[in-house]
Amino acid sequence: MSNFKRVAAMNAAFGNPKGDPKAIDFDRVRKQCLNIIDELGELMLALGANPYGLGQAVNHLKDVAGKGKNKDVDLDDVRDALCDIHVFAYGAHHFMGIDADKDMDAVVDGVMTRFVKDADDHIATVKLHFDKGVEHTYIEGEYPTLVLKSAEDQPDAPKGKFLKSASYQNTVFPPV
Repeated sequence: MSNFKRVAAMNAAFGNPKGDPKAIDFDRVRKQCLNIIDELGELMLALGANPYGLGQAVNHLKDVAGKGKNKDVDLDDVRDALCDIHVFAYGAHHFMGIDADKDMDAVVDGVMTRFVKDADDHIATVKLHFDKGVEHTYIEGEYPTLVLKSAEDQPDAPKGKFLKSASYQNTVFPPV
């Protein structure tokens, strides 16, 4: 399965349905793309950037980018820019001599551990978050892709936040 198809399947499991290319919800797309700015900030820090001011720059860029549209959307330009992000990211993997497909598999595999996989994991996950002060939750989906969410604004868990399962594991990358 391609990286795109794996990420699409992961999004569907998270409850993010596939969009309709005949009626694109560009507000939803803008919101999704704001995450790219956060990841860019993380990347630059990981590459040794001076954290002084980087957080402010990331927040400023997100604020400017998130203000909504100032012009009509050019779908071809959007598609080109999104693909260019992939091209440059895959190019960086190439420069490091590391297989981006294997890294993507490791990341998606890690993200998939956020789901509640069975009844025992469900009990442990509710307890884990209850012990952190998240007392009111609800579920969406079915095992092994059940999602536990915060039912209201609570400590470190705003209403609707996806709560990682007790069996969650950090990404484990293949050795270099």
